[in-house]
Amino acid sequence: MLRLALTGIRQHRYGFIGALCAAAMAAMLIAACGILVESGLRSTPEEDRFGATTAVVRMDPDVVIRTGSGQNVDHESYPLDQPPRLTERQVRQVREVPGVRRVVTDTPFYAQALTKDGTAQPGPDDGVTEGHAWEAAALTPFTLTSGKAPGPDEVVLDAGTAARGGHRVGGEVRVVTAQGAAAYRISGIAAPRGRDGLPDQASLFFAAETAQRLADTGGKAAYAGVFAGGISADAVERRVREALDVPHLDVLTGDARAKAGAPETTEELAATTLLFGPMAGIGGFLAVFVLGGTIALGVLQRTQEIALLRAVGSTSWQVRRMVAAETLLAAAAGLLPGFLLAVPLSGLILDRLREGGTAPDAYELHLGPLPFLLAAAATLLLALVAALAAAGRISRIRPADALREAVSPRRPVTVTRVLLALLPLGGGIALFFATQHIGGEVGVAFQYLIVLLLMGAAALLGPLLARLLEPPLGALVSALGGVTGWLAHANSRFSVRRVASMASALMLTVAMACTVLLVTGSLNRITAEQTERRTRADLVLLPQDSPGLPGDVAEAARGLDGAEAVAATRSTTVISDVLGTPDVLGAQALDPAAAGKVMDLGLREGSLRSLERDGTAAVSRTYADQRGFEVGDRFRGWLGDGTKVTLTVGAVFDRPLGLGDILLSESYLRPHLHEDLADSVLVRAAPGQDERLRAAAAALVKDHPTVEVTGVGEYADGLRTSLARNTTGTYLVLSVLVLFTAVSMINGLLMGTAERAKEVSLLRLLGAGRRHITAMLYLETLIAVLIGAATGTAIAVTGLAGANGALTGSTDFSIPPLGYSLILAGVAALALISTALPAALALRNRPDGVLPSV
Repeated sequence: MLRLALTGIRQHRYGFIGALCAAAMAAMLIAACGILVESGLRSTPEEDRFGATTAVVRMDPDVVIRTGSGQNVDHESYPLDQPPRLTERQVRQVREVPGVRRVVTDTPFYAQALTKDGTAQPGPDDGVTEGHAWEAAALTPFTLTSGKAPGPDEVVLDAGTAARGGHRVGGEVRVVTAQGAAAYRISGIAAPRGRDGLPDQASLFFAAETAQRLADTGGKAAYAGVFAGGISADAVERRVREALDVPHLDVLTGDARAKAGAPETTEELAATTLLFGPMAGIGGFLAVFVLGGTIALGVLQRTQEIALLRAVGSTSWQVRRMVAAETLLAAAAGLLPGFLLAVPLSGLILDRLREGGTAPDAYELHLGPLPFLLAAAATLLLALVAALAAAGRISRIRPADALREAVSPRRPVTVTRVLLALLPLGGGIALFFATQHIGGEVGVAFQYLIVLLLMGAAALLGPLLARLLEPPLGALVSALGGVTGWLAHANSRFSVRRVASMASALMLTVAMACTVLLVTGSLNRITAEQTERRTRADLVLLPQDSPGLPGDVAEAARGLDGAEAVAATRSTTVISDVLGTPDVLGAQALDPAAAGKVMDLGLREGSLRSLERDGTAAVSRTYADQRGFEVGDRFRGWLGDGTKVTLTVGAVFDRPLGLGDILLSESYLRPHLHEDLADSVLVRAAPGQDERLRAAAAALVKDHPTVEVTGVGEYADGLRTSLARNTTGTYLVLSVLVLFTAVSMINGLLMGTAERAKEVSLLRLLGAGRRHITAMLYLETLIAVLIGAATGTAIAVTGLAGANGALTGSTDFSIPPLGYSLILAGVAALALISTALPAALALRNRPDGVLPSV
C-alpha cells in the first residue's frame, strides 16, 4: 500500500504539494497560536516590586459567586476593579505570625511628577506612575543613591523619573495626585539595585503621614510585604493563612509576587493572552476547512483514477488506505516547514502588538514542545479525517457507478453532506436571533461565531451553491467574454465541484476580510456616534497623559465663568447576579442632577433623578432587554470593591456605548472607590456664554496641567482614534487569519489549474491558441471569484446586521464602499495571479500529441 501511495504521489505531484502546503499552513497557524498562548501564561513582569519579600499578603482581588442551581451549582471568580484591602487588625495578626521578622505595608496611589515646563511626566513606556510611603521602598528594595528620606512636604523620586524630568536633589517638583497638584521639595533619589527604576511604573516616595493623606486609605493597606527569618516561603504562607483564617486571602510567593507588584502589566499580559485564545479557536476552525478543502480537491481530481482502481478489483478499504497514506505523508512532510514558519510568525505578531501598545514589553516569547506536539497531532488528525471523508463515497459505491460518477457526477452534494451543513446553518441562524435578544458588546462578539458557523455551512454546501450561482454569473462572463467566455462558462458548468472547491477558498477569504472590516469597524463607529449624540455639553475636560482627572478639577469647572452645568464621570464595574448568572458590567458614577443637563441618554423609562436614592441604578436598554428588567425591578450585585448590594432599576436608557450599562449616583459610589479620579468632566455653557466659558477653561488648564479641553466633535474624534488604537491587536490577529485563508485560496487555485495540464494540451492539439486558453482559465477563475465573493459577502453582511442589531436594536447597516472594493479587488487580483503561474506551466509543452507527465 505504501508503494502504491508513493506511485500516486509521483503521478499527482501537484496534489501532493498542495496538500503539503495546506498542512504546513495549518501546522504553522496552530503552533503559532500555541506559542503565543504559552508565552503569555509564562511571562511575568520584568522587575518584581516585591522582590525583597518572602511573601506578599493581600485580600483576594476577585469576588467568588455561586452560580447555577441544583446539581449544576458551581463557584466562579469575577475580578473587582477596586479590590478590598487589609484592615489594621489583619496586618497586626500577620506581624504576630511565628517566624515573621518584619511586615511592611504598601498602598500605592496615583502620583505623577510634572516636568519643569509644567507638562505631565508619564511613566516608563507610558506605564503607571504611583506614590508610596517611604517605608515601602524596602519591598523592592529601593535604596537612596543621593539625598535623604522624605519629610513632610518632601518626595523621593526614582532615578528614572528624575533623569527623564531633569530633577535634582534639593529642587522642587510639582506632583499631581487625586487631591490635586502641589509642590514638594526633592529630598532624595532612589533606585533598585542595578536599575534606574521599575520597567513598567514610575515610583514617588513620600513620608508616611503624607502618603496616608494622599492615598486616603482609612487605615487599610493594599499589600503587606512579609520578611521571614529562618522559615521558607511555603511555611510563611501556611502560617499566615492559619493565623488570619480569612476565606478570601491571597498569600503570594515566587512569580505571583511580581504579578501582584505590577497589576496593570499583569492585566495587560492576561488580556493579550486572551486575545490569542479566540485566534487559536478561529484558526483551528479555518484549518479544518482549508486542509479539508485542499485534500478534497486533490481527491476530486483523481476521481477517474479511483474509479478505475475500483473497476479492476480494489476494495473500498484499499482505496481509502491509499488516499489516507498519501495524505498523511504530505501532512507529515508539511509539519517541519510549518513549525519553522510558526516561530518567526509568532515573533512578528508579538513585535507588532508591543509596538502598538497592545502587549506589554514583559510579554516575551517562550518556546516549549507542547504547542508543536499539539499542532502536529491536530494537523495529522485533520488530514486523516479529511482524506477518509473525501474518498469515502467514491470508494464505497459499485465500480460501474464509480466510473459513471467520475465522468458525470449525478448530484453536486450528498444527502449526508446536506444534513451536516444544516447543523452549523441552523446553529448560526438560532444564534443570530439570540444575539438580538442578548444585545450589547456580548451580542457583537457572538457575530464572529455566527460568521464561522455560516462559513462552515457554505463550505459543506459549496457544490450546491456553485450549481445555483454559476448559471447567472457564468452567463454574465459568457456575455462579456465572447467565445472564450462561453467556453469558460461551459467548463465551469460541467466541473461544478472543481469550481465549488475554488470558490469555497475564495468565500473564506472574502468572509473573513469583510467581517474584520465591517463588524469591528461598526462597533467603533456606533460607539463614537452614540457618544456624540449623548453629549450635550459644550466642553469636555479630559485627562492628558494621566489616568484620570483629580477631584478638584470638577470643583474648579463648576466655578468657571459662563458654566451652567457641570458633571463628572467616574468609571468602575458592577457585577450583577440574576438567577445565578453573573455579568461583569461597566458602570459610571455621576451626579444625577447635573448629568441630565450635559447628557442625552435617550431615556426610555424612569428618570435620572431617581438615582439620588441610594441603591437605585439606571440600566441600559440592551441589558434591560437581556434580563427582562423594568423600572422598579430589583437585582443582586457587587460593587467594584466587593460590597454586596441590592440595586433597584430607576431608569432605562438607550446610549450605553462608551459609557457603561449601569449608572449610579457619585455620592453612593464614592465610598467604594479607592481614588477620586474622573474619566471626564462635561461642562455646558449658559445661554450666550460660549466664548466666556472657553476663555475661562483655557485659564483653568494653567492651574491643572493634566487637563485637556476639547469640544464635543473633537471628543468624538478622539474616541474614534482611541477605539481604533485599542482594536489594533484584534485587527492584527484577525488579519493573520485573513492572510491564512488567502494563502490557502492561492494554494487551491494553483492546484486546480496545474492539474489541468492534459486538458490544456488537448485543447492546443485541437487548435486553441495560448492566448485563448489563458483567457479561458482566467475567466473560469473569475466565475469562481464571483461565486466566492457573493457567498462571502452575504455571510459577512449577516454578521454586520447582527452586530448593528445587538448595538442599536436595528439591523440596518452600511458598507464602506472603499474598503469593501479594496477587499474584492485584492481577492480578485490574488486569484488571477494564482492562475497565471500554473497556466504558464501547463502551456509550456508542445501541442504535438506529447502530453505532459503529471
